[in-house]
Amino acid sequence: MFKILLVLTVGVAIGYGYGWKDAQVNEKRIYERVVDQIGGSNRDLVGNDVDGKLAKSVGN
Repeated sequence: MFKILLVLTVGVAIGYGYGWKDAQVNEKRIYERVVDQIGGSNRDLVGNDVDGKLAKSVGN
């Protein structure tokens, strides 16, 4: 049981450190960058710009 908790704790610590460094370097979130790399017609739906989405739906 101790080994499992130790492995989970180390994994969370490494993941948190990686995520923190990634957030300091990049403005977009990781999933937005992945969708941009993959492409597709739905990549504009991933953003968090609620006003931009509303303007598109209203047609302004």
